[in-house]
This record gives sequence, C-alpha cells and structure tokens, in this order.
Amino acid sequence: MFIAHGHKVRKHARWIMAGVLLLLIPSFVMLFTQSRESDRRAGELPIVRGKPVNAAAFEQMKDLVRAQYVVLRGRDVGRTAQMQDQIKQEAVIQMLLLEKAQAMGVSVSEPELQNAFLSQPVFQNSAGQFDRERLQQFLIVLNNNGVSEGMFEEVLRQRLIIEKLQALVASAAKATPTAVLQAYQPLHESLTVDLVQFDVADYHEPVVVSNELVRTYYDQNQESFRVPAKVKVQYAAFTAEAARPQVKLTDDELTDFYTRNQFRYAGTNAVPPTLEAVKPQVQAELLNLRADRAAADRATEFSVTLAQQTKPDFAKVCTEFGVKPVTTEYISAFDPVPGITNFPDFAAQAHHLSPSQPISDPLGTSNTYYVLEFIDAKPSHIPPFEEVQTEVAEQVKRIRTYAATLQRAEQTITELKKLITAGKTFAQACAALKLKIETPPPFTVADEKVTLPGGGRIQQASLAMPVGAVSDLIGTATGGLVFHLRERKPADVAAFEKDREMITRQILQRDRSALFNDWIQALVHAEQVDFKLPRRQTDESEPPAAN
Repeated sequence: MFIAHGHKVRKHARWIMAGVLLLLIPSFVMLFTQSRESDRRAGELPIVRGKPVNAAAFEQMKDLVRAQYVVLRGRDVGRTAQMQDQIKQEAVIQMLLLEKAQAMGVSVSEPELQNAFLSQPVFQNSAGQFDRERLQQFLIVLNNNGVSEGMFEEVLRQRLIIEKLQALVASAAKATPTAVLQAYQPLHESLTVDLVQFDVADYHEPVVVSNELVRTYYDQNQESFRVPAKVKVQYAAFTAEAARPQVKLTDDELTDFYTRNQFRYAGTNAVPPTLEAVKPQVQAELLNLRADRAAADRATEFSVTLAQQTKPDFAKVCTEFGVKPVTTEYISAFDPVPGITNFPDFAAQAHHLSPSQPISDPLGTSNTYYVLEFIDAKPSHIPPFEEVQTEVAEQVKRIRTYAATLQRAEQTITELKKLITAGKTFAQACAALKLKIETPPPFTVADEKVTLPGGGRIQQASLAMPVGAVSDLIGTATGGLVFHLRERKPADVAAFEKDREMITRQILQRDRSALFNDWIQALVHAEQVDFKLPRRQTDESEPPAAN
C-alpha cells in the first residue's frame, strides 16, 4: 500500500479520477434497465453464460462500484432501488471487462499504478508537486463512507486496466479532417427563430372537475401524495472559528510546514521565497488547518463521550463542552435545515439515526463538524383523501388546464400551417390569428446555456429543419410553443480553425467511446447476460379522462 491514512473532508474530492466510470455511463447502462419477461427477486444473482456469477466476487465488485461513486462524488450514493439496480448492472459489466482484459493480456504494473496515483491533480500543489497533506485531507471522505485504502487502490487499478482495454478495442476509430468539419458545422451554425408561446396562464375558460373525478384521481395516484418519513434531531456544532483561539503555533511547526510546502509560495520564476517573506501567509494557512483539525477532534471527543454513556445526556455533555444544542423541526431526508448552509447532506444523515443508534459520528465538511442525536421520527404515510381533497382537486384542475391549453395550441398550429401553405408568411399568419411573436437572440445547437423557452428542445428540433419551416408543438413546463426557423448562418470557420485540434480530440474520443460502448453491448449479448433486475412499478400514471 502506498496510501497513508489521513483526516477530514476537503473540497476538490469530487474531481479526483474523473474518468473512473468512463465506460459505465448511465446512458449505456440504461440499455439494460428493462425487466425481462417475469418478476424477479432483487437478491437473485445475475446470469452469465447460463450460470449465476460467483456470489463472493459479485459482492466484492458491487462494493468497488459503490466506492467508485464515492471517489467521484465525495459521498456515498443513495440507497434507492434504481441506484441499486444500476450498481448491480455496472458490477456485472465491469467483471466481464476485467475478464476480457485478462484474456487479452491487459494488465497494470505497480509503477504505472503509482504514477497514475501521484499524477492526480487533487493531490498536487500549485507547483504541480505531490502534496501529502492534500492526500490526507482527501482520504477522510473515503473512510467516512466505508471506502478503505485498499479499495481505493483497486478502483484506480481497474480504471487503468479498462482504459487500456478501451484503447485496444476502439483503436480503429478515426477522426478525418472531413469528418471533423462535417460533425462541427451543423452544431455551430447560427440559428434565428421566431416563436409563439401558448401559456397555461392565458387559458381563462373555467375548468370544472367533479368530486368523483377527484376521488378517482386520488385512488389512482395515492403514492404521489405520500408524506415522506421525517425525523427530529438535536445537534451540536464544532467550528474551526471557535477552536482557533486555542491553537498555538511554534516556530518549529511553521518552519516544518513551510519546508514541506515552499513551492506553493513560489512566484512566476518558480523560486520559493524565504519563510520570513511569506510568514504571515504560512502562519494563516497552518492556523486554519490546525483549527479545522482541532474542531474535528473536539467533535470526535464529544461523540465518544456520548457513546460511552448508557443513557446519553446530550444537553449535559453540550454544557461540559461549551456548545449550545440546537433542535430541528421534523425534517425529511431531502429538506434544507435552517442554519445549516455548509453541509447539504445534514437531513439525509439525520435519517440514518434511530432509537437503537441515536448518536452520529462527527459529520460535515471543513471548518464545521456536527454531532447529531435522534429525538423522534414520523413514518412515511399516505394521508386520507379527506385530508388532501383540496390539494387533489387543484392538481386535477392544473392537469386539465394544461391539457386544454395544449389541445387549443395544436388546433392553432394547424390553422397557422394552413395559412402559411396558402402563401402567407409566418408573421402574416400569426397576425391573422392574433398570436404574439417572440424572437430570441441567435443561438447554436452546441450552446450549453441558452435562454430559449422549452430548454434545448428548440435546439434539437432545429437540427433537421430547413429555413422557413414551422415546427410541431413543443411542450414546455408552462404549456407549449411553436417556432419558425427564420435564418441559418454557416459556422464560423475562423473559430473552427482556432479550435480544430481540440475539436478533433473531442470527436475522436466521442467516436471511440461509442465504438467501445457498442463493443460492450455486443459482449453483454454474446455472454448471454441476464442482470436479474426486479420488475418495478413506474411512478408515472395517465391522468384520468375529463368528465
């Protein structure tokens, strides 16, 4: 093992090893998410080549896939049924890939593994050198989420093996200059559209729903009115700010810290300054680190003190430690908690507590650490119809109003296209139908941030449209829209030439990824893989017909 254990979560953890799940992207996994012909139990082992996979190896691989998510996200994944299905599929696919890699003689040496580890940007200082303190700051996120040092090493090793396998399989992919230009142009043409929106807010005819219809909708969609489980906890916060006055730094500690990190303070000439020249900055950074560590240690001591008590007295221990206990309202696992701004997982972590495990370990991010105590819980439940009747009625009205808005929009668009076919321009046809035209700024299909209504659906629809064409109805959150493609200008050749090398790399990577994913799909079918996913009911349901 070449990784040393360390302390506390720091920012940047989510950026490490961004390619770890390169081949296991959700879009590929979704190819296999449909259940087969019969109901299955969630615990069934997947089948490969007509036989169940090795149970021990499968469980180990699922743990590694979960570890990959922790490495990428800086936290554990949720325990939803969908996530468990995805982990199950990814584990099977990764087992197949590693088996193929071994058969093809693909391996990773210890020097390759160590070089890959040392080259991770998150472990490097501003001078591009490996920084052990950054490593120690990162590792706590793994330990807190059940990822051991050995698992992290194995995650990195498997990533490197699969990257080598991909390079072999996808080596046939090429990006010729002509193919690159052809791929670039349609996505970077400047497009101008005129559009008309049909908003639910503009539908003023009364929508009447009967009590029978409301009750029927409730009966068919009870799950959508479910109140989530909620808990009430109290917590104590330990901050680096509060710990800072107790931290005393010696000259020897400052010298040692500076010596290990001197290149971080180097200027453009890459020559480190003397300690005296940057002493205030060095002192401030080391003080922040020590104060943060002191807050974390204090939180740990607090948690251990409570855990050692037969009947933990949270308020009394808070008094002994000089912190003030805070009690929350009943919160679901996804609720924001007033006063907690630097730890978005607070509510989710609170739901891990119970009467049998009432005290949490220290939780949080740098500068603030929390210890929680369970107080009470309310189970998830579906409220009776009488309790939510007004809410159900309003929801049915919104659905009916939305449907009526779209129906009227479809009729209007049909009339609009008839007028255009008869010789009118888009503007003339809209004027005849008293429709308001909007003309947003020009855009390209490749733009990641557009202010177009309907999100990227106008971008997608415009790809195959000739100039002067009128789209079909496009649904939006507030109703729908129709647009007319007024102008299409060629892509900027100068911009293309400037970025040609980068674009070529991107297209080559895209083509290689597509080729590799096709190869994986063929491998899955050839190996007769049955993921044994349980059939799950969809949350979607058709709205009831209007009376």
